[in-house]
Amino acid sequence: MYKRQALGGAAGHAGLFGTAAAVGAFARWFLALWQGRVIVSAGITRAQARRFAARGTVARSSRALGWDTMQPGSSCGPRLSPRAIGHTGYTGTSLWIDPDRDLYVVLLTNRVHPGSGGDGGADGIKALRVAVHDALADAHATGS
Repeated sequence: MYKRQALGGAAGHAGLFGTAAAVGAFARWFLALWQGRVIVSAGITRAQARRFAARGTVARSSRALGWDTMQPGSSCGPRLSPRAIGHTGYTGTSLWIDPDRDLYVVLLTNRVHPGSGGDGGADGIKALRVAVHDALADAHATGS
């Protein structure tokens, strides 16, 4: 919450200092820019938003500027579009944005409480992320 206030509005992180509503507001803002429904917002242009979402040129990297991009085995599962971008955090938080589906998914978790050993850990949170994203992509596709 403090980081959001310090930045004067929505902040682009996967929830460490934000609520699901605040991260969702950021996702809607970014989608509007990326899809061209807004040309300039908060000093960021549509072209800049698209540049932030474009995969870099480093060999064997799925990274964009501050984002991960869709690839086989991504934490967002296989059902989001190839242009989807996401950001994940150690505690299990994630934000994935799919401009082709006009969909975003905010997942705020705490896989380290009460401890990170034997209670889901990295494999467990990845499986949870995939299951949540696949279920929501399917529901969105069918209009449920």
